[in-house]
Amino acid sequence: MRGKKMKKIAVLADSGCQIEITGDHPGIYIAPLCITMKQKTYLDQLEVTSIDVFKTMEKENLIVQTSQPSTGEMLKAVEKIKEDGYEEIIGIPIATGLSSTLNGMKVACDMVGLPITLVDSKGTARNQRELVYKARELVEAGKDVDYIKDVLEDMVEHSGTVIMVPNLDHLKKGGRITPAVALLAGMLKIVPVMELNYKLGGKIDTLTKVRTVKKAAKSLIDRAIEKGADASTYAFAIEHVLCEKEANDLKDYLISQIGECDVVVRELPAVVGAHMGVGGIGVQYIKVKK
Repeated sequence: MRGKKMKKIAVLADSGCQIEITGDHPGIYIAPLCITMKQKTYLDQLEVTSIDVFKTMEKENLIVQTSQPSTGEMLKAVEKIKEDGYEEIIGIPIATGLSSTLNGMKVACDMVGLPITLVDSKGTARNQRELVYKARELVEAGKDVDYIKDVLEDMVEHSGTVIMVPNLDHLKKGGRITPAVALLAGMLKIVPVMELNYKLGGKIDTLTKVRTVKKAAKSLIDRAIEKGADASTYAFAIEHVLCEKEANDLKDYLISQIGECDVVVRELPAVVGAHMGVGGIGVQYIKVKK
């Protein structure tokens, strides 16, 4: 008796994963997040880059707003998936604690009539990107969606994102902290270190507070190591908002603590960096090997 024929599976993500929307990556489809500056909305990666956003923020001291992909853009991606002959989708959105993209994926798939299996990345940037690439690798290996979901969710459980924001002014202007808290932190020279809280779907939560930017930066790496991240089985990313030197210094510190490892240094996705402000740094870690 012949086995059941496998459905053709596509992988759907958003631009928070930093995979080029127009790049050559068969089977992977990316819907652009939205970036609003000076009352104009842009499609992330298609009409504006993270560096464009950050340089504009730096030059004009702007508050930038971000939002999930529009229904139209998400529909466009799902319709393209169907047009290309795929019968099923694995959706890997940016953390539900940061965006409603997961719900947008479900709505678009319901409208087009394609089944979707959703995995909350509980992160963004490299962690999300590694999940997307792993999903595609498993699809090519002939695995079904249930198996792939289990693998991805295990990777999510062995991942994390820790961030620091040396200047609280941007968060204050964006209404994310009260002026009183910002003033007190400034007077006491406290640098908040924050973490994406997985119990809250990846919402940003305070982890600790330290007195200097240098100590705050090192605490990002220390936290990753404390959570079990090692050189042999984990991939790392140090992502920043226009502070490449500091990010590379952190890379050196990471290597000094655990040895040579898989680590990339690059800019943060606009959808995250826009809310952190210039000087913000994030450290990510995700288990990619058994």
